[in-house]
Amino acid sequence: MPSSIDCSLCLMRQSLEAARFATPDAKIHEEVIRKVMNLVLEMGFQTPPPVIGQQVHRTIRALTNNPDPYLKVKQTFNELMFSRIDHFRDLITASSDPFDTAVRLAIAGNAIDFAIRANLEPSDVDTAIEQALSQPINGDVNGLRKNIENASKILYLTDNAGEIVCDRLLIEQMLPKDIVACVRGMPVINDAMIDDARQVGLTEIVPVITNGNDGMGTVLEQCSQEFMAVFHEADLIISKGLGNYETLICYDNIQLPQTVAYLFKAKCSFIAQFSGTQLGDCVIRIKANTKNT
Repeated sequence: MPSSIDCSLCLMRQSLEAARFATPDAKIHEEVIRKVMNLVLEMGFQTPPPVIGQQVHRTIRALTNNPDPYLKVKQTFNELMFSRIDHFRDLITASSDPFDTAVRLAIAGNAIDFAIRANLEPSDVDTAIEQALSQPINGDVNGLRKNIENASKILYLTDNAGEIVCDRLLIEQMLPKDIVACVRGMPVINDAMIDDARQVGLTEIVPVITNGNDGMGTVLEQCSQEFMAVFHEADLIISKGLGNYETLICYDNIQLPQTVAYLFKAKCSFIAQFSGTQLGDCVIRIKANTKNT
């Protein structure tokens, strides 16, 4: 996954916002920016943004002495989205193609990303859902459906808190397939963790594991043995969000399971250009790979 100066500038903006989430102390805000600038220069502009971001957020948590700056935001959006789950289920049930609608809602939920926008409001999520239900999907919904039908074991990589309510709805459409969901192992931005999965009832319908680390995505070298065992057993990986896309796309075919389905919203111009989409698109990309046997 190539990087760019634009993504590095985005990380600088994100770092200041995260520091402000963590503490009101302006001196610490300045110290965070200085350290992050040095970190970006040391790691270089060709390093994938999620890899730099992991180090950035470790620095922020250490300097602010706040282990989870986005905790309240995660809880708030979990509560918001879970309070609407019956409404979302009604939309799915009433549609002519419930699976297609569930996919659209899952991708729309990817808008709940405080790495992209720190002043996100519930109305922004409503707009994302309305757009997702009406606009064409950039990708092959039926191809995703067929891969799910043919898979014997599925690993579903979640992304953000709040968004995992929409993931739950899609997973409900996939049952009774053999599915394991995965969340982050440690806090990073507003990415979902095991407590978030419990808060929205995801743990009640499928097994949920963590990846064992605080990466902004899925960096296989950092993942736990438990995660890697499930990862290598899976016939299909469903990868939600930009962080998972930006990290998994770096691996060559022999390192990845047979098929990876990337589901995300193109929320920045760099990702839109790289993935061959338009800004704001709801995207499905399916990459068939050969298992490492």
